[in-house]
Amino acid sequence: MILCKRKVFFLFSFLLLTTSNSFGQDAHFSQFYANPLYMNPAFTGTINCPRISFNFRDQWPSIPKNFITFSGSYDQHINALHGGIGVLLSADIEGSGGILQNYTAGVIYNFRVQVTRQFNLQFALQGSYLFSSLNWDKLQFASDWVNPLAPPEQLSNLNDKLSQFDVSVGVVGYTPYLYFGLAVHHLLPIKMNSLRHPTEKWGLKWTAHVGGKITINQKRKDELRFGDIFLYPNVIFISQGKFHYLHEGFYFSFYPFTIGAWLRHNFSNLDAFIMTCGIEYKIFRIGYSYDFNLTKLERSGGAHEISLQFTIPCHNDKVHEAPKGRNNRLSPIPCPRF
Repeated sequence: MILCKRKVFFLFSFLLLTTSNSFGQDAHFSQFYANPLYMNPAFTGTINCPRISFNFRDQWPSIPKNFITFSGSYDQHINALHGGIGVLLSADIEGSGGILQNYTAGVIYNFRVQVTRQFNLQFALQGSYLFSSLNWDKLQFASDWVNPLAPPEQLSNLNDKLSQFDVSVGVVGYTPYLYFGLAVHHLLPIKMNSLRHPTEKWGLKWTAHVGGKITINQKRKDELRFGDIFLYPNVIFISQGKFHYLHEGFYFSFYPFTIGAWLRHNFSNLDAFIMTCGIEYKIFRIGYSYDFNLTKLERSGGAHEISLQFTIPCHNDKVHEAPKGRNNRLSPIPCPRF
């Protein structure tokens, strides 16, 4: 009976982890620029004024043991620090009823360097605290059907809680028309959560991205008006462990409306087609995206994602005294918001 229990347990673990979007990798979001600090900590403070972001993702809703991910962040530029500060919180709930739960809390400092009048670099350092837990009450063993009154079984060689620290870095460079960056997450050895083999580690997560802003029509350069039209082509590459994904797409903005289309794939197979729509008005933005699976998981229900973002008005976009005695504006990064 004990052997049967162990077989059922490890079969369950294998099925859960091999279908999980976080097996050896972080949780994934499809609205990259609506969750900028999650993609690259160097995006901290890039719009200068305080920014609050919320993100929610429901992956594979047609499968009972789906994956729910939340994220929230706050960031702003501070002139006295010559850069920005930010806070990033995230929660990844895996399996029916939250069998696996992963939480992260991070703080970010970002240093800005004005290389030329129209070219800026931002360097970021992020420190995070990670906490993972396993809910034994949600697991079912063979004995649960044979003897429902028996006490729940636990395996002594597996922990149900795990916590550790993490360090990430990032860099972003941008002009009024072009932006690019590189982020590296998990510089410290990070153990996988309690269901995974104790010797396995999370691999380094590399994120490289490049994009541009093409102005088709804009009435005034210092503010957005109804009917302003922009096109944002983008390429994003994410690599972690054995997982490598290339994202190619664009956003088309007819202010205050935005639509986007993305293709996600690895080096051999198409993974998903992503459609995004959003609306923004002054300090408020809301976006929705849906992932159409292009693999054998097309009946999983894809993935729904919602983003909310608020910008608190400030005076950081006014003229300030820059190095070498020149008066220059703090230039916000021209990347899309969804």
